[in-house]
Amino acid sequence: MPHCIIEYAKPLKHVISIPALVEATHQALIDSLLFEPQSVKTRAHEVEYSRVGEDEQSTFIHLHVAIMPGRTDAQKGLLLERVCEAISLITHSVSSISMEVVDIKQQHYAKMLN
Repeated sequence: MPHCIIEYAKPLKHVISIPALVEATHQALIDSLLFEPQSVKTRAHEVEYSRVGEDEQSTFIHLHVAIMPGRTDAQKGLLLERVCEAISLITHSVSSISMEVVDIKQQHYAKMLN
């Protein structure tokens, strides 16, 4: 844990470096010192069709970070700040950026290792 899922508008793959976005996000999660580095998982998914507000040309990035309970609101806020800082240079041309940190109930999470 955590699992960070980055959704981004399809046109962004021609405007920003998605690998750099994933790397910056991933490193910010590690640098927060809230998680064991080997447990951090970050992935990005392109969203083919989307709209933001009334602007047909707008773009977006949304980061969803799912974590196990136990972090304070202050720690979650700091995590959001660190990630935002880390991606700010990469995402300056993006219309809308949103992030959320959510707790997963341990009894509702399963992990299988092979």
